[in-house]
Amino acid sequence: MASNGAIPPPIPEVSTDLKFDRGVRVSWTPVKQRIINSLKTQGLVGYTDGTIPKPPHPISAPPITVTAPDGSTLTTTPLTTTAAATVVFLKNPSQEEWIFRNDCAKGIIESHIDDLPLLITDSDLKSAKELFDMLESVYGGKDGMQKVLTMRKLCSCIFTSSDSIDVFFKCLRDLCKESIKAGNKIDDSTFR
Repeated sequence: MASNGAIPPPIPEVSTDLKFDRGVRVSWTPVKQRIINSLKTQGLVGYTDGTIPKPPHPISAPPITVTAPDGSTLTTTPLTTTAAATVVFLKNPSQEEWIFRNDCAKGIIESHIDDLPLLITDSDLKSAKELFDMLESVYGGKDGMQKVLTMRKLCSCIFTSSDSIDVFFKCLRDLCKESIKAGNKIDDSTFR
């Protein structure tokens, strides 16, 4: 689909022990990062974060009626031309290319999930962004690994003389909010 005529890279094979399985063996956070990294290597992150929206359907030209001097009329419909192929990392692909690349992004997401149709029954009808957002909303906040990572970041936040005290406390408050959002309980005794 790209203008350079290159065959798109294959969807990566992911071993079963690395696939997301509702957090039973593998938590969402590392799988999410592997999905994002795979999407980045193929220029498809924009299909999951919304920076490459679906283009509008092409508008077909209305029929043209020509009247000859003798009074006869001729009606023709102009041929619709297909858009030229766009480069892989372009933010505004044609409709046809968007569908193809969105399906590639969905394939990458599905390759990292153990039985995606079981988790999201209508996954075939959703765009890559809708799939990714749904997985993030359902599993992003309930991830044990996310709780550990946010708590580790919070506990390792230290004041350095190169930063102002206001910047330090803002960072501390942001990390605290992120940790609470992940499901950690934060109280004063935790940091004494």
